[in-house]
Amino acid sequence: MRGKKGLLLGGLVLVTLGPLLILDNLDILSFKDTTWPLLLMAIGVGLFLINRKTLTGWVVGGIGVILFVVNFVIHFFPAFENWTFLVGPIILIIIGVLLLHRYYHGSHEPQP
Repeated sequence: MRGKKGLLLGGLVLVTLGPLLILDNLDILSFKDTTWPLLLMAIGVGLFLINRKTLTGWVVGGIGVILFVVNFVIHFFPAFENWTFLVGPIILIIIGVLLLHRYYHGSHEPQP
């Protein structure tokens, strides 16, 4: 990933990381505990903007959204932490469903 595409992705990551670290240093938000999935979301958006035809941006960004929501819920509702062991398997299921959907509804060109 060179040239303009690398600049786009790198810029999105740095523009996301900078404010998150500032908020962490000011003790407003905790980067380690709650906001680091926003980086995955920024990377997902960058990958999507680079190539809209691939599933990678959706998967990376989607995982970031799921992890952010889980961390956000745990931060405000600590009782839900007992259910976090389900997050990893649910992410795997979602990725599997997306891959299967792409397989069955992707391009239907004849195979040689």
